[in-house]
Amino acid sequence: MDRNAITGIILITVLTLVYFSFFSPKPEELQQQLATEQVESGDQGQEVQAGSELPAVIEPGMTEEARDSVEAVRLQRKFSDFYLVAEGEEKKVSIITDKLTVNLNTLGGAISSAFLNEYQTYDSLPLPAIQNDPENELFFQFFFEGAEGRTIKSSDLFFEPEATDGYEVSGEDSLTVKMVARLDENRFIEQAYTFYGNRYDVGYDIRFVGLEDRLGKYSSYEFNWSSALPKTELSIKNMRQKTTIAYKQGDEVDKMSETEEQAREEIKTPVDWISYKSQFFCSVLIPENPFNSATLDINTPPGEEVNKFMSANMKINWNRSDDIHSSFRYYLGPNEYYTLNSYNIALEKQMDMGWWIVSYINIGTTYIFKFLEGFISNYGLIIIILAITIRTLILPLTYKSYVGMAKMRVLNSSPEMKALDEKYKDDSQKLQMAKMSVYREMGVSPLGGCLPMLFSYPFLIALFFFFPQSVELRQQSFLWANDLSTYDSIISWTAEIPLISSVYGNHISLFTLLMAISTFFFTWFQQKSQPTQSNPALKYIPYILPIFLLVFLNNYASGLSLYYLTSNILSISQNMLIRRTLDDEKLLTEMRDSQKKGKGKKKGGKAGKGRLERWAEAQQKKQQEMQRQRNSAAAKNRQGRRKK
Repeated sequence: MDRNAITGIILITVLTLVYFSFFSPKPEELQQQLATEQVESGDQGQEVQAGSELPAVIEPGMTEEARDSVEAVRLQRKFSDFYLVAEGEEKKVSIITDKLTVNLNTLGGAISSAFLNEYQTYDSLPLPAIQNDPENELFFQFFFEGAEGRTIKSSDLFFEPEATDGYEVSGEDSLTVKMVARLDENRFIEQAYTFYGNRYDVGYDIRFVGLEDRLGKYSSYEFNWSSALPKTELSIKNMRQKTTIAYKQGDEVDKMSETEEQAREEIKTPVDWISYKSQFFCSVLIPENPFNSATLDINTPPGEEVNKFMSANMKINWNRSDDIHSSFRYYLGPNEYYTLNSYNIALEKQMDMGWWIVSYINIGTTYIFKFLEGFISNYGLIIIILAITIRTLILPLTYKSYVGMAKMRVLNSSPEMKALDEKYKDDSQKLQMAKMSVYREMGVSPLGGCLPMLFSYPFLIALFFFFPQSVELRQQSFLWANDLSTYDSIISWTAEIPLISSVYGNHISLFTLLMAISTFFFTWFQQKSQPTQSNPALKYIPYILPIFLLVFLNNYASGLSLYYLTSNILSISQNMLIRRTLDDEKLLTEMRDSQKKGKGKKKGGKAGKGRLERWAEAQQKKQQEMQRQRNSAAAKNRQGRRKK
């Protein structure tokens, strides 16, 4: 061998010795490599299919490094490139604004809880718009090539925040917090939240950067939102009656059933927003571009710890590019009409304001409340002022109504009417026609006392809708009532009384009791002012109303009973004052003068008769014709029997 060959052999020998001394794998590393190869080859006799549970490959005796290596391989198979962000440490990022306290979780990068700073629960705890609960989920999922289950859920990934020390923002300022799940410098998913100091809404943006080539051919991804709505009010029954999922399609706002314990709706057309609405608050998800479709579910649990369970699965279109961007907004706040209306996307229509004119009255009432609270801090006084205002506005109608009833009462007790009663005592139809003629001649309308009063009923009905869902009254105290938005219990019991407990409840509301008593006296006063009923039994029917209100409103908002109570007291006072200004003899003299002068008359025949009188004549003719037909049929039957 020449010198070069000898030199080569020596070098190879030296290198071999160095390698085995310093670089050869240790026994535990060989074991780790073997375990890794078993995972990659699908060893241990188990076939690994997409979406199935991975086989256990960590064996007894493995070192911590070997276990970590096996777990890393499992994560890589399950999450593909996202295995890099499939492990991490859960951290909370808190953001405090004037209106909200929001907590973001690094696992999933979503809102884990949110609280309304200006409100508390009925038992004085922070009021959650989104509570920290295992049932609560906010995540999106998308197809990704190479992932074992073929989809990636954002709730399985860890998003790194810019900082975890917490943020504060107030007034007109805004703040954006970004949560990023980064694969490398060019590939990442970003969730950005924009908070405003004095607003209830939160901006929300999702970005997919550098991932287009692995997203397959899909044109949309899914957004999932599940929430366990907490019990925040004293009466869970009242809460559930006002809790539902509302959503907007085009120009229409629809709501799911509030009474069914379970409900589902599958919407195949675009949806502009979805709201989880409770009695006084709502959480709304608002996409910049409408959702493609949505499946909505409501479930009511048997207990009282949770109000209702809500869930929604939405499809979202994305424009495929190297930087895919979707924008949303969350509204987390109260059901205040003027606040919801300020967003100009019909959020206020999820509130039950009643039908037609009733809704306009309620809308006006919200602005009256807003105006008065700038001067008066006590909402009990505001309700009393509202009642005084409405009773003053309809005072002219009240006066006209009372005068009309007084005229009917005086006229029916007059000698003229008593003479007619005696003359036609055997023919009620002719008696009625004769009285109608006298009413017309004296310028008195039988409906004159009723029609003006009908204009006051829309106000009473409107406020029946308004008070039980008015967040303005929530936790506002007055006299003995601690909360005007719910019942004011002065006596309560725990025993279940058959029928009574299910209908009336296990308590006595003092405002409701006083309101029922005032309604009874108002009814009694009205009965004294009205004409005598031809059927004495009819005069007792109006007294059913106070009993009905006593039972039905016992579980309602005490603010509503306070309004009805104040309105009844004012009505009785107004009627007593009006009665003092009227003289029965003077009224009768005026009506007789009107009859003499021909007031209320028109020139002869049909045209000279009132509409009500003509209707009564038509009814009389119909009855006469029916009687004639019955008499004719009876005569034919008698003739037929004689022939037989």
